[in-house]
Amino acid sequence: MVPRTEVSDYLEPLNPVVKKLAAACNKVLDVKDCTSYVKTIYIGYEIDGQMYAALYAHADHLEIALALSEDHEDGTLIDATHLTWKTLPVAAVVRSTEDLDEFKVLANEAAERVRSQSHDVERENDYFIKARRERSEPDSKRHTPMPKAKG
Repeated sequence: MVPRTEVSDYLEPLNPVVKKLAAACNKVLDVKDCTSYVKTIYIGYEIDGQMYAALYAHADHLEIALALSEDHEDGTLIDATHLTWKTLPVAAVVRSTEDLDEFKVLANEAAERVRSQSHDVERENDYFIKARRERSEPDSKRHTPMPKAKG
């Protein structure tokens, strides 16, 4: 567990709504067999030395990367490739207290996958290089060419 002052320091500059959500999610994630730590932009959570979650606070929501399968079926999850965690492929988005019950289920599942050593996602560096390249290159299927001027 992280000393309370570090978490408080991370939460302090957040707006009241996001601060309340982050405190609630931290309580869910910081379980008794968890080691947590605060970095500049996130709070990390490990079980037996393996990451199982990383909480990022944004202006109007939270994004929590989780140790779930890449193809986990859930409407609250998004692809977390942009966060570049090798073992945390998806993220839960928490925008309100209404999202907390579903988040608890997902967080508990992620913790159990790590505890039971059944979490087997380990993305290679090349995966992130390719994903970054694809995000920065224009997609010809999404862009319609401008019509030629008549004249």
